[in-house]
Amino acid sequence: MPGYPLFVALHILAGVVALAGFWSAALMKKGSPRHRALGKVYLVAMAAIVATALPITVQYALFRQQPLSALFLAYLMAITGNATWLAWRAVTDKRDWKRLVARIGWKLALWPMVLLALATLVVGIRQGQVLFLGFSMIGLWAGWRMRKFARRGPARPDWALRQHYQSMLGAGIATHVAFLGIGMRPLWQWLQAHATVPPLLVELFPWTAPVLVAVVVGIRLDRKYGGRRAAMAQAPR
Repeated sequence: MPGYPLFVALHILAGVVALAGFWSAALMKKGSPRHRALGKVYLVAMAAIVATALPITVQYALFRQQPLSALFLAYLMAITGNATWLAWRAVTDKRDWKRLVARIGWKLALWPMVLLALATLVVGIRQGQVLFLGFSMIGLWAGWRMRKFARRGPARPDWALRQHYQSMLGAGIATHVAFLGIGMRPLWQWLQAHATVPPLLVELFPWTAPVLVAVVVGIRLDRKYGGRRAAMAQAPR
């Protein structure tokens, strides 16, 4: 594929920037100018990751003849794009949820993710792929939440804050999955060759560890901002 090495290089560069931006923003005081600036850098890097992932997916589908890998990459691209878009729009549309769900971007973030999640689920069932089965649940769950939000509206006055940090956690999962699963692949190969490590553990750890950490962090954030007084304080004005 012409230009493929360039797309890979840009994808890796955007991933490094996203990884650095994620932790830099996370360590800053929430809502501070630096937090917002670093968050913007992170979201731009994530958008670049999604854009450069498209030709990589095409490479796997058409030139390498690896349809399952192409499907999974397309699905990861969809859930990453979904989380990135929602994290951005939850802040910009925090005063008008109806405007948020009416945007064309809402549909573009929702339906490709759901359809690819269903395809991933079917492949997981037919092929007995645990990874496909597990990750398909993320997209289906996120799609169900979006549909529920669009029909009923926000259940809390601080919905924008919660949508923002939950989406940022979702995008963070993608960032760390790519780092652990792809960037650190030589380490896992070395471990398999030089240590007695169950192959299934090596295969699943890079994909499941970021999800489990994000769930724990999400629970802690929900507790921190979950009280009625905190919700009222964080509600859009």
